[in-house]
Amino acid sequence: MKGDELEVFLRLLTTEVRQSATDARDLLFRRDPSKSRSLFNRVTYISNQVAQLQKLAMEKAMRKGPNRESLYLQGLSSVASRLERISDLLLNLDRQAGYLTRISVLYPYNLDEFFKEILFGLDKIYPALLQRDVGLAVKLGQVEEKLDSCYANRFSRLIKEFGTGSSAEDLVTVIMIVHYLERIGDIFLEIGEKIIYISMGEKIKLEQYKALGEGLKATGESMEPARLDFRSIWGGRSGCRIGVIGHPETAPGQGGQAGPNCQGGQGGQDGQTVVFKHGPASKMTRERDNLAIWEEFRPGLTPKVKAFIPAEAGNEAALIMEFVNSRNLQALLLDNDSDGAAQGIKAAFKTMFDVWRETKVEREVSSTFCRQTEDRLQEATTLYPRLMRHQGAVGSWRLKPVAEVLAEAKALEESLKVPFTARIHGDFNLSNLLYNPESHKLTFVDIYRSRETDYVQDVSVMLVSIARLPVVGNQGRHRLYQTARMAESMTRTFAKEQNDETYSARLAFGLARSFVTSTRFVLDDRLAGQFVARARYLWETIIAHRAKGLSWAEFIFPLEILAIYIE
Repeated sequence: MKGDELEVFLRLLTTEVRQSATDARDLLFRRDPSKSRSLFNRVTYISNQVAQLQKLAMEKAMRKGPNRESLYLQGLSSVASRLERISDLLLNLDRQAGYLTRISVLYPYNLDEFFKEILFGLDKIYPALLQRDVGLAVKLGQVEEKLDSCYANRFSRLIKEFGTGSSAEDLVTVIMIVHYLERIGDIFLEIGEKIIYISMGEKIKLEQYKALGEGLKATGESMEPARLDFRSIWGGRSGCRIGVIGHPETAPGQGGQAGPNCQGGQGGQDGQTVVFKHGPASKMTRERDNLAIWEEFRPGLTPKVKAFIPAEAGNEAALIMEFVNSRNLQALLLDNDSDGAAQGIKAAFKTMFDVWRETKVEREVSSTFCRQTEDRLQEATTLYPRLMRHQGAVGSWRLKPVAEVLAEAKALEESLKVPFTARIHGDFNLSNLLYNPESHKLTFVDIYRSRETDYVQDVSVMLVSIARLPVVGNQGRHRLYQTARMAESMTRTFAKEQNDETYSARLAFGLARSFVTSTRFVLDDRLAGQFVARARYLWETIIAHRAKGLSWAEFIFPLEILAIYIE
C-alpha cells in the first residue's frame, strides 16, 4: 500500500499530532491565548482527519474481506484513533495550565523530559506501521516505561511538597499535568501492541512479546518472534496466555496442537516448535517447580521446560516448553472418538493410581471441599444469581439458597477425615490430558495446582469435566454418562484397594464443589441449572445421612448424579 491515500493520511496525522505536542509544550511555559486557540483548532482538525481516515479504512477493509491486508487496515484505523486521544490529552495540558497562579511553578519539574520521549514516540509511529516493524513497536513500549518513570519521580516529589508552604492548588494542578503526560505513554504502549498484532497476526502484549524473545534466545533460537509463526491455542481462567511458536515451515497444522484442542512445543533450535506460556509470576514459578517434580518421578509424562523467563517487576513470568503432538481428551470426546477417549481416560487414571500409591503419606487431614466451594461461590452467584439464591417451599419441605445448604454441609464436613494424602494433578480435567491413540502417548499439562492433598479432588474434577461438555441429545449425553461411570468405577476399585472407607462421602462433597464452581465455565442456563441442582441434592443427601446418625463409611454415593440429559 506504499503511497496509498491512507498512508498519506497517517503521515499527515502524525505530523499534526507532533505539532500539537510542541505547541502544548510551549504553552506550558508561555501562556498565549492566540496559540491556545490554534491548538484547539488543530486538535479539532485532527479529530476530523481521523474520522475520514477511519471511514476510508473501513471501506477498503470491507472490499478486501478477512485477510492480513484487512487486518492492517483495521490496525491503521485503531492507531489513528489513539493518535486522536493523544491530541485530546495535549489539549488538556493547556487547559490545566490555565489554573496555575504562575507559570514558574512548572519550572523545577523539567517537563521537557516528558516531551522529548513523546516526540520520539510520535516520530516512530509512521515508519513502524508502514514497515510492520516490531522493533520500532517495542521502542514505543519503551516510551511508556520512560514516561512512567518520569511520572513516578515527579509525583513522589510533589507529594512531599504538600504542606511545605507551596500553593496546594498549584501542586494539584501540576500533578494533573504530569498525570496527563503519563497517560500519553499508555497510548504509545497500545499503539506498539497494535503494530505487533498487525505484524504477527496474533494479539500479544508487549510484555509477552519481550518475554517470548528472551525465552527463544535462551533456547538457542536467534530469530525474533515476529519472524516465526505464533498461534494462540488456549487461555484458561488462570490468566495465562498460551501459544505455539514455530517456523512457518515447521509449525503444526490444524491436525496438530495449533488449535484450541491441543497443547504444544518441541524446542527452539533447528526450526523446532515450542509452547509459550505467559502469566502471573507466582503461577508460572509454581508450574516450573511442579514440572521439575513430575519430571523427576515420572520422566516424559509432562512437557520439558526449555526456558523460564522470570518477572522483571514481580508481576508476570513465562515458560517455554516442549511441544507435544497430541490432542486432548476433550477433543477426542467431542469428535465422537469414544474408543480413543476411553483409552486415554483409562491410561490417565492408571497413571494417577501409580502416582498416588508412590506418593501416599499415611496421615489424617480434614476434608475441605465446602471451604473451596465458599471461596468460589461469589463468582458463580454473579453469573447465575437466581440459581444460587432461589428458595421456596412445598408443604413442609423448604428449598434453601445454595449458600445456606452449603453452610450446613460445611459444618458436617469438619468431622470428615482424609485417611492419606498423595500428589495430585490439581486440575485433572479432559482439556489438560493429551493423548495419542496411535502411539498411546499420554501427557499431563497445566499442573501448576499440583500438590499433596486428597486424591478425590482429581476424581471429582475429572467427572464434572466430562459432564460439562457441550453435548446435547440423549445418545450423546448417555455416552458421557457411561464415560463418567467408567472413570468412577476405576477409582472406586482403587479406593477399596487402599482401604479408603470414606471415599464415597468425600466424592459427594468433591462433586458438589466441582458442580458449583463449574458453572463459571458454562454458558448454557439449562446445564448450569442441572449442576446447581445436583450440588444441592448431594449436600441434602449428606445432611439427611448424618441426621440419621450414620457414619461416613456407611454413605452410599448416588451414581445417578452423573447422568445429565439435555435435549
